[in-house]
Amino acid sequence: MAFWVSLNEWNMLEGTYTWVGFTRYLRLFRDPIFYQSLKNNFVYIGIQVPISIFGGILLGRLLNQKIRARAVFRGIYFLPVITSVVVLGIIWSWMYGTTRGVINYLLSRIGIAPVPWLTSPKWSMPSVAIMKIWTDIPFYGVLFLAAIQSLPAEVLEAAKIEGATGWDLFWRIEIPLLSPTIAFSIVMGTIWGLQLFTEPFLMTGGGPMNSSQTVTLYLYREGFTWGRYTYACAIGVVSALIVFVVSYIQRRLTERFY
Repeated sequence: MAFWVSLNEWNMLEGTYTWVGFTRYLRLFRDPIFYQSLKNNFVYIGIQVPISIFGGILLGRLLNQKIRARAVFRGIYFLPVITSVVVLGIIWSWMYGTTRGVINYLLSRIGIAPVPWLTSPKWSMPSVAIMKIWTDIPFYGVLFLAAIQSLPAEVLEAAKIEGATGWDLFWRIEIPLLSPTIAFSIVMGTIWGLQLFTEPFLMTGGGPMNSSQTVTLYLYREGFTWGRYTYACAIGVVSALIVFVVSYIQRRLTERFY
């Protein structure tokens, strides 16, 4: 339906369509805001996905240790995942405040000048990525905890008997065995990154100067703010194709590691 609408001029009140062909797509491929939005998505993915996955692996190993109240710690670390994104967006926006934010206050205590986290084109997208790293590490932590617990114990024991150190055990044994889970996490993290909407919508509104605007947020603005529904449909179709192509390429590349 979205593809059909994108090829027509749609009169919602009368329910009529006027064929315009690929005009919307030709406009989209010349739209600098679309390319800026797509770039922002990939900047976010480049920061958020690898750090979140690596942090998730470390957290999974930590939560697998035999310590007291282990189940309690697992529940505490998972809280960011089940907390409302709206609540988290408001809290982190306050924490990022330039003059009264707790992050800049802590930085000032060690002599670092305030950072305009959400009001600087340089920092706005990384700031959103940092917030999502904090919320996604627990998710990947639980995912990798399950994967670590399913590793063959005899292989790990044999490596220890052969004199493998903790680092060798982690890097040469566990990481290769975790490759399918890592590949799944990379593909899903990239898909979620290309669909990013709520966090920049709440925290920055896509600004300043479109520096944190994502493709999905651009689609939303075109369709529901400016009423250009046919153009928004074209953005949606192209973004869906991008998600498919990128995830397919990633899947093919990561399959080589396991």
